[in-house]
Amino acid sequence: MVVSIRFVVACAAADDIFVIATIPDELPEDAEFTRLYYLCPETEEVWHYRDWPNEQVVSLCLRREREGVRRAACALTGEGDIEIANSADETYEKISGAGLMGARALGAVTRIREIGSTLFVCGNYGQVYRRDETNWTPIDGELTKLGKSALSLSFPDAASVSDDMLRQFTQSMRQAPNFNDIGGISGTDIYVCGNGGNLFHYDGKAWAKIDIRTDAILTAMHCISADEVLVVGEGGTVLTGNAQAGFRSLGEFFPGDYIWSVRSFQGRTYLGTLHGLYVLEGSRVRLLTSGKLDGKTQVISLDSVSDNALWIATNRHAFRYDGNAFTFYEHGDNVAY
Repeated sequence: MVVSIRFVVACAAADDIFVIATIPDELPEDAEFTRLYYLCPETEEVWHYRDWPNEQVVSLCLRREREGVRRAACALTGEGDIEIANSADETYEKISGAGLMGARALGAVTRIREIGSTLFVCGNYGQVYRRDETNWTPIDGELTKLGKSALSLSFPDAASVSDDMLRQFTQSMRQAPNFNDIGGISGTDIYVCGNGGNLFHYDGKAWAKIDIRTDAILTAMHCISADEVLVVGEGGTVLTGNAQAGFRSLGEFFPGDYIWSVRSFQGRTYLGTLHGLYVLEGSRVRLLTSGKLDGKTQVISLDSVSDNALWIATNRHAFRYDGNAFTFYEHGDNVAY
């Protein structure tokens, strides 16, 4: 029997390799299980997979090849378990203290990225970790202080709560530093973004908050260069800038909705939403369509390793874009979609 699957997160491992974490639709809601697919169009068997039982992957990234280190796909769970895998082997690591059940009890971690030649992870209530030579080290002292202060807030007593008290409590929780993405150019030029308009920059020594004049939830970023960083999120917000010059808004394109992924490709900015793929054109956005890619398509990830191929993961299938045309990769378990 064919069981359909839902694509959760994805990352480009090469121009011709796309890694996608999926969950079978028939899995019980509280079960934890990940099927990792490797989409390789140049091989005889286009879709390869491996299962990671008892774990739910929340983020994927590429560890690039360098001297003495092989290219690998890195998968992160909300509890800080990490799989680093390639065709030769798989290794497993644990971020000590991370996750809701970790010693720090600060909640889930959310995103893994390679910045420079180092892996970083961010998460809820100010968590940020760096992978050193032998282990994972928190570099979030100032940030987790803010997170812990938000966690220490007690919900107003229902018998005496006023609308104003409830509003203040809700606003405080909304502004807690729960981070959704991390990116950067080097270990001394790192950004994290998240709920409540929280955007911070790390110079290798300390974190500084960047004033972006919005409390919108920030969902994703793409650090193109030291001078150009894209940040997107709630309301279809698109910001551009850097920590030194500041950020400016390019617009709020989807009131009441979100942009979930962003990528600069061949000099143009692409936006992934749950109602299609868009390209930014001046002060407007344009929907891109191709077959099963339309205004109803749920785009969950955009990624690339070069300007030769932009990979697009929807919730059921995948596309590769060369700047002119889309190639559609239908997943056999999701033919009905």
